[in-house]
Amino acid sequence: MKRTRTLPKDTFKVKMGDPIMVDQAPSKPDEATPFPVTEGAKAWGRYRMPKVYRMPDGAMALTYSMSIDHYYDQGRTSPLFTSTDGGHAWKKAAWPHPGLENAMHPVISEVDGGQYYTITARNGINVSEHDMPERFDYGVGTMPFSGYRLADCPKGVRDWFADLNAMRWVPGDGPDSGWRKERPVWDHEGQFVWAYDDKPQNIRGEWGQSLYFEHPIIRMGGALYVADYWTTYLRPDGTPPDCWESHLMVSEDNARTWKRRSVIFSLDVSSCEPALALHGKDELVCVMRAESRDHNAYPNNMRITRSTDGGHTWAEPEAVHGYGVFPQLTVLENGIMALSYGRAPGTWLSFSPDGGRSWSEPAAVLDEAGKASSCGYTSLLPLGANEFIIAYGDIHRTDAEGKERKTILVRHVEVEG
Repeated sequence: MKRTRTLPKDTFKVKMGDPIMVDQAPSKPDEATPFPVTEGAKAWGRYRMPKVYRMPDGAMALTYSMSIDHYYDQGRTSPLFTSTDGGHAWKKAAWPHPGLENAMHPVISEVDGGQYYTITARNGINVSEHDMPERFDYGVGTMPFSGYRLADCPKGVRDWFADLNAMRWVPGDGPDSGWRKERPVWDHEGQFVWAYDDKPQNIRGEWGQSLYFEHPIIRMGGALYVADYWTTYLRPDGTPPDCWESHLMVSEDNARTWKRRSVIFSLDVSSCEPALALHGKDELVCVMRAESRDHNAYPNNMRITRSTDGGHTWAEPEAVHGYGVFPQLTVLENGIMALSYGRAPGTWLSFSPDGGRSWSEPAAVLDEAGKASSCGYTSLLPLGANEFIIAYGDIHRTDAEGKERKTILVRHVEVEG
C-alpha cells in the first residue's frame, strides 16, 4: 500500500488560538431515550460531532448531535449556535425553519444562484416491522450487517428511502424566497438496504438509515458533488458488496436530482465517512476512515484518493497518517489543504501544499494520550487566505467545580507555507 509523503517539521508556520467554549453539557444531563439503552450508549451519545458552516445571512453556525449513537434516535433536534464576530463569541439561536429541526446536526452548504441547501438526518427505519424479502448477511468492520435489495422490499420501505428531507434557501423577497422543503430525486437504482441489530446496546429490532449530508457540498464546473456512504449499492452482477463503499453523487440541476457517478473507495476494508474537497479548479480529493476486520493483518490508516476527470475515475488510494475517524478537508485561499481527524488518540491537524500528496507531521488540537477518547469528530470552516476554524469536542474539559463535562469547542488556526 502506497503512502503519502511526510514533510519536514518546519514546512509550515502554524498558529493555533486558545480553545473557545461554545457549549457544555449540564452536570445532570437529560438522558431520556425511547428504549432502555445501556449506560455505555448514553455515555457516548449527546454533545458530540460538531459541525460549523455559514448561514445565508453570513453568520457562522455551529451545531452538534444530541442523539444516541443509533439510527433510531437520529431525528432528535440538535441545538444551534451562531456567531457574528468571526467565531469568538457564540449565542444559542432558534432554527430558521421547522424543517431544520428534528434532525441531527444538519450541514448547510451554499449551492448555485446564491442558494443554500441541505439534506437532514432523521430517525432510522426498523425493518423488522415490515415484511422484508430475502436477507443477505455480510460483515462490515467488526460488526455483522444484513441487507436487502431495495427493489424487492415492500412499498412502505421503498417509499421511506425515497422520502428524503431536503431544505433549500432562496434569496430575494418574492413568494418563493426564504427556506422551503423539497423532495430531491436520489439515485436508488441497484440500492442495497443494509441494517443491523444492535443487541449490545439493548435496542430492539433491525435498523437501517437513509442518507443525509455530513459534509459541505462541493461546487465545480456547474455541478454539485458529495461523497456518500449511507447509500449502498449492489455490485454490477447483483451481489451485495463485501464492505462499506463510498460513492460520488453528482447533481447537474442545483441539487434537485442526484445521480451516482462512480465508486470512490472499494477496499478490502470498510470505507466510511468520506470527505471531499476541491484542489485547484478541477481536482477532486477525497479522504476517508478505514476499518479492517482483522486489525492485526491490515493497518487502519486513513486513505486518500483524487480524480481529475470530474469523478468518473479515481487514483489508487494511498495511506495517510494512521487511524482517524471522520477526517475533514478544507482548502484555504493560499492553496494549503488542511486535514483534521480524531481518536488517534486525541484530535489532530495536518497540512498539505500539493492537494494531499504530501503532509506535515500532525499537530495536536487535543492530545488525549493515555485518556479516554472524545468523539474525535471535527468540522472545518475557512475564514480567509490563511485562517480557518476547527470545531471539536472534549470530554475531559472541566467546569468551575473541576468536574469533567462534555464540551463543544472551536479554535482559530492560521497556517502559512
